[in-house]
Amino acid sequence: MKRFFIGICRAVLILFLCAIHMVSVKADTSTDFDLISTDKFWRKLYPGGGWSLYCGYKFSIEKKTPDGLLVGIEHIFPTARMTKHAACKNRMQCRESANKKFIRMEADLHNMYPVSQSVITYRNNSKFGLITGEDWRFNDCDLEWKAGVFEPRQIARGNIARAMLYMHTYYNIPFNKRELVLFKVWNKIDPPSKQESTRNDLIERLQGNRNPYIDKPGLAERQKLTLLK
Repeated sequence: MKRFFIGICRAVLILFLCAIHMVSVKADTSTDFDLISTDKFWRKLYPGGGWSLYCGYKFSIEKKTPDGLLVGIEHIFPTARMTKHAACKNRMQCRESANKKFIRMEADLHNMYPVSQSVITYRNNSKFGLITGEDWRFNDCDLEWKAGVFEPRQIARGNIARAMLYMHTYYNIPFNKRELVLFKVWNKIDPPSKQESTRNDLIERLQGNRNPYIDKPGLAERQKLTLLK
């Protein structure tokens, strides 16, 4: 009887532990942007701070630069285009209607980078491109903007290209020919750094998939891509 009772207790304990594991797995695979941004992006991908993408500002665990600038999350492939691809009127409607396609895109870590809030506001869904001349919009940052075109510093262009190519391929969001040519060039002249590759490894552990353009940048030249007409 005693052995039987111990056996029952062990079975109950195993079931309890399995239930806990199932809950933890479910939580870990959540695609809610607010949860992902807090639990995975800031706490696990950038737990001790880091450097912003567009300007290279160093920021602390408090999401602030030494001179007090706030750092937020930038969607490299802009939410306006993701919203359109998901056939929603706006971002809020996508969320309220629980649009699965948009929710997954919005929370994809491969498309999320730390950027100072002032630059996020400044970009405002502008298209990436090249601008003639040097007209920096910030004194300490090689960043230019003109007529809806946003030109980031050279060291960030490869990261941007590979994030854009990933979103285009993974979610089948179409490009136009100008974008395809631009991102192929940026991908080639600014190859993946050790930091970008390490970030790819971390995202795989957190999200379960990799950005293949970081592992094999040459895919950009061989991949057949969907173009906007």
